[in-house]
Amino acid sequence: MRIERLAARPDDVAAALTRTALAFGALDQQLRRHPLREAVLFRARLEAARQCAAVDGFLIDPWQLAASLEGLRPRIRGHDVYERGSEVDALRYAFEQYQWLARASASQEERMTEALGRAALPVGRLGVLWGSALAFREWIEGGEARAPFRGALVRLWQKEGVFGGLYPVTGAAAFRTGSSWDERRWLPTWLGALEREAAGIRDMVHTLERSWRDARAQAGDQRRNSKAALAIDIIAAHPVISATTLAARLPVSVQAACVLLERFVERGLVVDVTHRAARRLFALKDLAPLREAIGAREKPVPGRKRGRPALGEGAAPVEHDVTSVEETFKPLPRWQPDFSELEAAMNEAESVILTA
Repeated sequence: MRIERLAARPDDVAAALTRTALAFGALDQQLRRHPLREAVLFRARLEAARQCAAVDGFLIDPWQLAASLEGLRPRIRGHDVYERGSEVDALRYAFEQYQWLARASASQEERMTEALGRAALPVGRLGVLWGSALAFREWIEGGEARAPFRGALVRLWQKEGVFGGLYPVTGAAAFRTGSSWDERRWLPTWLGALEREAAGIRDMVHTLERSWRDARAQAGDQRRNSKAALAIDIIAAHPVISATTLAARLPVSVQAACVLLERFVERGLVVDVTHRAARRLFALKDLAPLREAIGAREKPVPGRKRGRPALGEGAAPVEHDVTSVEETFKPLPRWQPDFSELEAAMNEAESVILTA
């Protein structure tokens, strides 16, 4: 006996549609022309990539992803090769999710264009929220991956005028294990996930604004020509910033920018996230976890030249367990070529030639 799927009715989604639309409108109004908008979107995309990876089975530290995005080496904390490998795989997957949401490749753009084409009809018929929900279900039921449609949603919100930018709101939590796939239940669940994500970004804005105001009040040097407060404004507007970029934005010399940054670091307003002496990157103190997620560079031994040191240079030779090494890495048997078939073929060819 075939069981017909019960399609969602307006009464099933009306309340959730209203709440989600109000949350979207409040977020767009709050972020439109906001001075910290880029910093907020950076944090929001990290969190969105983390959520998308988590519901797909990959748990990551979002600050490790932030380090990778800024060209820094993330610290891998696994206790053994298996754990470290799993952590690297999860980080790579989360990086791909971030690409879908913010920096899509050419092939990803093609897939998102296909997803947008699938969503055009239901969106035009039922509106952007309800229509995109039904299109997302049809996309998944067609055997497609979630990531392309997530990226398409981010672009759909902007295309339809819901948001004034690429805001990473995808409703990832609706795909958690245990969520009902029944249409009448899943649609309100997905809309509720969208609402919570929008509210989470609004809370993020308030947190960054509070940190920004506190840093501005403690910047000091409140002379008429002081640029300390303006420097804090510029630092707050960037996820991370170098002395060279800060000098160009103020504008002042690079040396003056370094003096300001060092002063802010001493006062605890700004953190150096790079663990290095050159090409340093700075951020407001709220990004202190990013510093912990970055692997510290190994300090060179004084007097040692580049390359592998000889035994006795700077450190005592390390004794290895030869038995365990030989058991772990047993050499492959030496290959012995077999020319018997080739010789037989040559002899046969020679006999044919002689009898011809």
